[in-house]
Amino acid sequence: MNWPFILWTACFLEIVTYIFRFGFDFHSRSIQKKAHLPLRVHHMYLGFLLIILGYFYTASLFPDFILGGSAITLLDIGITVALSDMIHHFSILPLFHQKIDFP
Repeated sequence: MNWPFILWTACFLEIVTYIFRFGFDFHSRSIQKKAHLPLRVHHMYLGFLLIILGYFYTASLFPDFILGGSAITLLDIGITVALSDMIHHFSILPLFHQKIDFP
């Protein structure tokens, strides 16, 4: 696993999520209502899906891009996306919203 990529990219994704949520008032509830989805959309769902796929597809996604001594795999991207959602719900939202807002 490429921990430098996972941590830096998770922080970057969280900054993007923060900008969309607080800067543009973009919430999962509004997406759920507009798209008539039965579940609320969280990027952790995508992260878990990528983690599962990453266990079976272990090849490097970008063989020429080496960061922190190892190539990036689908598992790394899945962990990054899931970690970003965990940071969002368990640190950013309680700090700024005083709630976790997780189903």
